[in-house]
Amino acid sequence: MTEIVILFTRVPKEGSTKTRLYDFLTPKDAVEIQKKMLKNIFSNLIKWNFKVVVYHDGNKEDDKYMSDLLSVQEDIFFYQRGKTLGEKMYNAFNDVQKLYPNKKTILIGSDIVNISKEMIETAFNKLNNNEAVINPTFDGGYYLIGLRKLKEEIFSLSEYGTETVFSKTINSFEKNNITYYVGEKCLDIDTKEDLLAYETGFKNVALLGAGEYNINFLYDYDIVEKRVLRLNMKSQMNLDNQMAYEYHTLKLLEDSGVTPKVYSLEESPKLIPYKYLTMEYLQGRPLDYNKDMKIASYLLSKIHNHKYSLKNELILAKNPFKLMYEECENMANHYLLWEQGDLKVKTYLKRFLEVCKDKLKDNYILGNQCIINTELNSGNFIIGKAKEDSYVIDWEKSLIGECEQDIAHFLAPTTTFWKTDKILSLTEIDDFLEDYSNYRHFSREKFEQYFIFTCLRGITWCSMAYKEYTLREKILTDDYTFNKIRSYLDYKFLEMLESYFI
Repeated sequence: MTEIVILFTRVPKEGSTKTRLYDFLTPKDAVEIQKKMLKNIFSNLIKWNFKVVVYHDGNKEDDKYMSDLLSVQEDIFFYQRGKTLGEKMYNAFNDVQKLYPNKKTILIGSDIVNISKEMIETAFNKLNNNEAVINPTFDGGYYLIGLRKLKEEIFSLSEYGTETVFSKTINSFEKNNITYYVGEKCLDIDTKEDLLAYETGFKNVALLGAGEYNINFLYDYDIVEKRVLRLNMKSQMNLDNQMAYEYHTLKLLEDSGVTPKVYSLEESPKLIPYKYLTMEYLQGRPLDYNKDMKIASYLLSKIHNHKYSLKNELILAKNPFKLMYEECENMANHYLLWEQGDLKVKTYLKRFLEVCKDKLKDNYILGNQCIINTELNSGNFIIGKAKEDSYVIDWEKSLIGECEQDIAHFLAPTTTFWKTDKILSLTEIDDFLEDYSNYRHFSREKFEQYFIFTCLRGITWCSMAYKEYTLREKILTDDYTFNKIRSYLDYKFLEMLESYFI
């Protein structure tokens, strides 16, 4: 065996590995991904019959952990030395070339997921006629470097981890009259976009938008078409199959013409812990309560009038008011039992709860059932040039229920005020309902009951969230969410809500 591969890696530990993924993964999940990548590349190198030495960033105490992880003896492990990454790579080369003076040596990183045997063999072969080989990554760095003669200047860059590392190393070769060969590019997993590009095989993956439960990315499906990659991180409905649930909903609504087309569902990803689906990318803007209400009534009627198979997997809300009340009571108690809670705010909460409790029925009968969204804020709409180019999106909490629940949630001040500071007047509400009635019959009495229950849900959630925010060690004065939550507990806002509960 005439070639040596230096495998350069971090010891997979929380807080020190894949930290740039922490805005996407938990530290534990990031470590698990690092482990998978390290084990995969190491096992391949052994399978391909290369002599491997592992340089990690730990010490002797970490050798047992690494040995168990890779299922090898501890004598293949060495320790990175130096202040910079360049110094560490130089020292590794220097050690190995002294230990194996007549053998060609290359160094590769452990974050490369699609390196092949042929790439490594090519690198070693090219060292026969070149003094150096280097293989770039797509982000401007490099994942493989091989040298016949070691020169410290090659590893003396002022900084690593930037998009100019590869080009500056090439400049160093040329400045030192070093002949070199450039090999194939590979994907280096540093960011969530890198990870998803490997996971899916999609090109140009870029963050589109993120929420508490889901995160959306845009990617190139082909030369002209972009699509959306939607990942689910946790379920509001405590479902084990949340992504499949949303996928099924979109399939049910596919012929409505007012929801995104859904293309695929992945429930067994290779590396990431999140299931995901792919769907149509729709261009437009969020709904404007001042000018788009007729479009909204048209879109909601298309949803609510859409015929769907009775053999479906959506949850049937058998007694929605009881479920909503129990949820609100639980959230309210976080504030009501809090000693620091404002007494006047508590009085409002108790009054609202009493009014809603009096309206509960044990044997509630659902009316004309339909698919409902249940989360209709302005951001759940994409408004195009015309109503036919507009859509309702975000179907993670869909139910089989009553249309009155959707339209009440859409019009309630606790909904409209959240993102836009808009509170619809009674005239604006009546105008919307009149327009909606041109498309679908609904019960005004049920609407009014859903309306106050929606207000109760909004205000009890804010009371619970306000307590949680206040108990944090530090509150940023410019935190939009905290300031918005606080405004919901303002006496004037609560007084305005009270008018609906009379």
